[in-house]
Amino acid sequence: MEREVLLLKNKSFALGFLFFSCMMASLFSACNWGLPIFLYNATGVEERAKSPKVLSGQELPQLGNGGKYSFVVVTDCHFGEKKYGRREEDFLKKFKSLLQDPDPALRPRFIVNLGDTLDGGHESEADDYNNSAARWIQTAKDELGASDYKVYSILGNHDIYNNGWEVWKKKVYPQTSFYTFTLNAGGPNKFDFWFLDTGNGTLGGPQIEELEDRLEKSARPKIIFMHYPLYAGGIFYFAINDVQERARLIADFAGANVKYIFEGHYHPDTDYDLGPFKEADVGAYLAKKVFGLVTVDETTASVSFTRMSY
Repeated sequence: MEREVLLLKNKSFALGFLFFSCMMASLFSACNWGLPIFLYNATGVEERAKSPKVLSGQELPQLGNGGKYSFVVVTDCHFGEKKYGRREEDFLKKFKSLLQDPDPALRPRFIVNLGDTLDGGHESEADDYNNSAARWIQTAKDELGASDYKVYSILGNHDIYNNGWEVWKKKVYPQTSFYTFTLNAGGPNKFDFWFLDTGNGTLGGPQIEELEDRLEKSARPKIIFMHYPLYAGGIFYFAINDVQERARLIADFAGANVKYIFEGHYHPDTDYDLGPFKEADVGAYLAKKVFGLVTVDETTASVSFTRMSY
């Protein structure tokens, strides 16, 4: 009996020590993030994402009229991270080559950024990002002769560290976390684009209910953008946290003519075929030096995805 009590005490001590060690490691290794992971999210998704902003007019990208167009997807840029060397010039060189493609339909008409743009939610990181995005935009304008060019961003978990939501609303276009728009390049099938807020690893009640209601009302083909993946190779830490929410979203997307979902957070490049739609975890822009080119064909209502490295 005494031996069992001693073992229990030793086990309790070990677990307590492990918990304390994890707390201290999180605190001191994440000084750029503020408090550890269970404390540093200054806002919850239900505070941010209640009703989607509908972009229109000059907020939309400029497309051609051939019924087919492309755009670039980047994710996990982590401006402020010092571990990996930035290669902005290499990306610009690759991006410029795409803008010069002999096929006009493959020249990207806008960029989508899937989150973790900022490493610690700091204003200086947003300034660094905006400086780089301005170079992307100017390169596209020069090559395409476009009067305007857009980079559409969504929140990642790093973006809301240190009350980063306040920085995001001021500095990162389009200054919101839950939004949508519809595009048409002259083909028979308009596409709905949905940008979701999964910065806390969940959509939250108001956002998922609004999304379901609006998906049900539109028969158009759709593309979804999120930071947290639905699946992430089955690794729980990197996926939407609630398995019931994941199952609910898969069912929603399967019944709503969703063609593709693009996600970040899980840095490796991975693809999944979920039957009615496909899921792509786009590799990390900073850590893996990769991004994606997405091509939409409005005639066939199809979406294709090609990975690029730089």
